[in-house]
Amino acid sequence: MKKFKKQILAVTMILALGAAVYLNWSFSTPTAVSRTLGETKFVNATVSTETTKPKSTEKDKKSETDKNLTQKQKDYFSEAKTNRDKIQDKIIDTASQTLKLENVSESDKNEAQSQVAGVIKNFTFQDTIESALRAKSFSRCLCYINENGCTVTVPEGEMKKSRQILVKSTVQSVANIGFDKITIVTV
Repeated sequence: MKKFKKQILAVTMILALGAAVYLNWSFSTPTAVSRTLGETKFVNATVSTETTKPKSTEKDKKSETDKNLTQKQKDYFSEAKTNRDKIQDKIIDTASQTLKLENVSESDKNEAQSQVAGVIKNFTFQDTIESALRAKSFSRCLCYINENGCTVTVPEGEMKKSRQILVKSTVQSVANIGFDKITIVTV
């Protein structure tokens, strides 16, 4: 009887092992789902096994959103961004030249260094604010930060009364500038 029980136990173990191997194999086989690295899904979302068309690039998205802008608005944003960058580059170049001079006082060097640091800090804030506002469905925007506050320029057709709070809260959260020092201009 003991021998018979051992045989039944051995057969049961072999069947259980076979079932485990089969289940492991069936769940580990690749499926035809295409995914993009970094793509997120909602929790409990249904997943399609169909192949989707490729995602649009940043350039495609920009051209899609630019369709709503007039040529005058597009030109304004391009020129204004170029001018702002030139002015900031000029400030940095002037400060860098001051630092390279040998006969400059220590206070002038410190002032030049703080000027460069301020411009770089403001440039970083401006870029972050512009990116955040574009992510919040503004097709174009331009941000100027100086010691007096912040000016944000957005397309006129995209600016509604309720979106002023969105713009101001974005600026305040990024650059810690008070609402009273934030000006919104539409083009």
